[in-house]
Amino acid sequence: MKKTILFLSLLASSMFALAGPGHDHGEEAPAVAGASSPRVLMESDLFEAVGILKGSTLEIFVDHAATNAPVKDATLELELNGEKVPLELHAEGEFDAVLPDAMANTTVAVALTIATGDSMDILAGELVLGEAHGDDDHATDEHGHLFEYLALGALALLALGLVTVFMKRRSSKGVN
Repeated sequence: MKKTILFLSLLASSMFALAGPGHDHGEEAPAVAGASSPRVLMESDLFEAVGILKGSTLEIFVDHAATNAPVKDATLELELNGEKVPLELHAEGEFDAVLPDAMANTTVAVALTIATGDSMDILAGELVLGEAHGDDDHATDEHGHLFEYLALGALALLALGLVTVFMKRRSSKGVN
């Protein structure tokens, strides 16, 4: 009898052992430092390009799609929201462009023309500038677990009620 009560009590109390935000090891991957930099990914059958905004500089990495090798001896033209922006060769397959101040906190249409030898292609994408996640996301996450907490509390109360009923039935059988 005492073992059964102890087991059911432990079972009911374990339902309250909940992990807090960041400690639940759920499906969400932890945020990686630097991953919040705005990015644009552009690809075609010939080329792949990734643009990463660092401060006011857009770093662009251009590779051949088939080999993933950096593009050598390429001529690039960059347009941001229809405006030509000068590019500077930083390293093999790496280019830098300075964003105009007027494009801060907007969505920027990116068009990149790449020409190498006899190959030419135009890649397009969007670069979303500004805050990607506001303070409301954290508040929504906290309230999203409310249902889970209520459900676990209800289960604990149900288990406690079953223990009580079991004990009353057991004690009434012992009196007779």
